[in-house]
Amino acid sequence: MGVGYNVQIAVDGKHKLIAEQEVYNQVLDLGLLAATTQAAMETLDVKEIDAVADRGYFKIEDIEACEKAGITAYVPKPIRGLAIREGFFPKEEFLYDPSTDVFICPGGATLSPRYEGKLRENKRVDYCNRAACKGCALKPRCTANTYRRVFRLENEAVLDRMAARLASRPGILDRRRESVEHPFGTIKQWMNQGAFLMRWLDNVRGEFSLTALAYNIRRAITLVGVPGLIAAVKA
Repeated sequence: MGVGYNVQIAVDGKHKLIAEQEVYNQVLDLGLLAATTQAAMETLDVKEIDAVADRGYFKIEDIEACEKAGITAYVPKPIRGLAIREGFFPKEEFLYDPSTDVFICPGGATLSPRYEGKLRENKRVDYCNRAACKGCALKPRCTANTYRRVFRLENEAVLDRMAARLASRPGILDRRRESVEHPFGTIKQWMNQGAFLMRWLDNVRGEFSLTALAYNIRRAITLVGVPGLIAAVKA
């Protein structure tokens, strides 16, 4: 729990209306994608939905929960990890072959499963090839240890499927920026709400509920006009 409030919104990509909103005092977005999207699904009365989010939402347990709930998630993988910080080949340079359960390293060697452990609640398997690393010309670019390990989680196939979806729809992240940033920009600029007036979580949630309602009304007027909005309310 951190100091401040974290606003989560689900935005309709076509009309830029807020379909769901919630306020947390959790600083990070990790773990909030499935919950926010499921609430939007209930509001929209749909059983399947696409959810596009930025790297801050990349958490394998959350992506897996989305898949189980009928949510097709599109979340780019953050570029992070010890290998990245030390300037070595990232894990993405090691190609996994699910048919043989091995990794192929940048030097063309096969890394096989050798060690098992736990990462949070997930089973973790480390892949390596000590003999290949010993005489590899690329070793200075790969690891400072005697050999390189690459790990895979037991549920990592869910990330493979998401990576394939992102590759097949390269422009979808641009659409996310156009959609979700529209309400935030409007609320901050037009409504002059760069900070909350209230304090304490329940009060802030009430404040932002009114903000989201006001935004949606104004957006609906822009889309269909006042007569159209009145007709929709009467219907």
